[in-house]
Amino acid sequence: MNAAPPDASRPGAMEASRVRRTLALCAAAALFEGFDNQSMGVAAPMVFREYSVAPSQAGVIFSAATLGLFFGAAIGGRVADHLGRRHTLMLSLLLFGVFSLLTSLVHTTQMLAITRLLTGLGCGSAMPAFIAMASEAVDPRRRLSAVTLVMAALPFGGALAGVMALGDRLGWGWRSIFIVGGLAPILAALAVPIAFRQAHSGNQAANAALAAPSHEVARVGAILWGARRARTTLLLWTGFFFTQLVLFLMLNWLPSLIVGLGFSRAQASLASIGFNLAGSLGAASLGRFHAGARRRLWVILTYGGITAALMGLVAMASYGRFFPAAVLASSIAGIFIIGAQLILFALAPLYYSTANRGTGVGAAVAMGRLGSVVGPLFAATVLAAGSGSAMVLAGIVPFVLVAGAAALALTWQAQSAE
Repeated sequence: MNAAPPDASRPGAMEASRVRRTLALCAAAALFEGFDNQSMGVAAPMVFREYSVAPSQAGVIFSAATLGLFFGAAIGGRVADHLGRRHTLMLSLLLFGVFSLLTSLVHTTQMLAITRLLTGLGCGSAMPAFIAMASEAVDPRRRLSAVTLVMAALPFGGALAGVMALGDRLGWGWRSIFIVGGLAPILAALAVPIAFRQAHSGNQAANAALAAPSHEVARVGAILWGARRARTTLLLWTGFFFTQLVLFLMLNWLPSLIVGLGFSRAQASLASIGFNLAGSLGAASLGRFHAGARRRLWVILTYGGITAALMGLVAMASYGRFFPAAVLASSIAGIFIIGAQLILFALAPLYYSTANRGTGVGAAVAMGRLGSVVGPLFAATVLAAGSGSAMVLAGIVPFVLVAGAAALALTWQAQSAE
């Protein structure tokens, strides 16, 4: 009897398994980050009631995590290029998880701000690593759709944080949110070496040690601005900054803006749910369209859709309140605003080589973090000046147009061959 022929498909099956493990881990990391981004917001009413937090203290607590996210993204991307994607992701998830757990143990607002800052540092440093990992796990033709699919887990994590907040009615308390938000990334970090113990791809070997600070700054400058990358980096930073400005303004202020248009608080909550739910479900599909042959058309439609939805809400201030239309406009805005963010996350890795991808992605994400700080402050400033919700919504349309122009111009920039 002849021996059975060797299974020629086994190498391909092993490679497919590696890709699935990588993308699953990256999606889990995105889910955890989305959960943490929303955790303080949903826990805030319980936390502030327990500690009688003043508005000035609340601002510090909310800003602490955002500040950590900014520095984490800026530093973590560079570390990922030297230490390796998986090692950086594992350490970031551990830092993120440990300080989230410590958040559940604090008993002063000062310690709460410190633990949120350090949680943000770990959370922020994880994102450049898992975006680069997802991009490098697949062939270049599938990078855009793969990263978009992974990043679609981000808004779902935020939705899960909202579900956890309902546990207050069951007597769980706000600390349970941070316990779950801490244990999950720690378990994922411990699974990294097990899941990839036989894998040796995706820039896993650490590069040379970090140079002296002055040389390191010069090296990063060359990566971002040298070799004809200045225009690409500027366009990425512009797109990230203004898109996240709009996104975080809407995430923080949409319910209040809807109330300012004359709707009830219950209706405002439903409009906010429509924004987040539609964005979570629709953004991944939008990413597939952007990965197709008509990318420029879909960039125009995406940012045009944001503008149309915002102006639809503005029109209600002048032409009457019709709640179904408000929910529809909020939902369309969610699809396109969250979708635009996911598209930029997917585009960033395409323009930098494998050796420098973490640095390039980390810098772009850090600029987006700055935008996420400016957006809510812009709305607060406009409202404090005596203007209404319609003025805030109309006022961010120019930001949308700038972001859209940058994203469209990116489609003409040369991508990395690696």
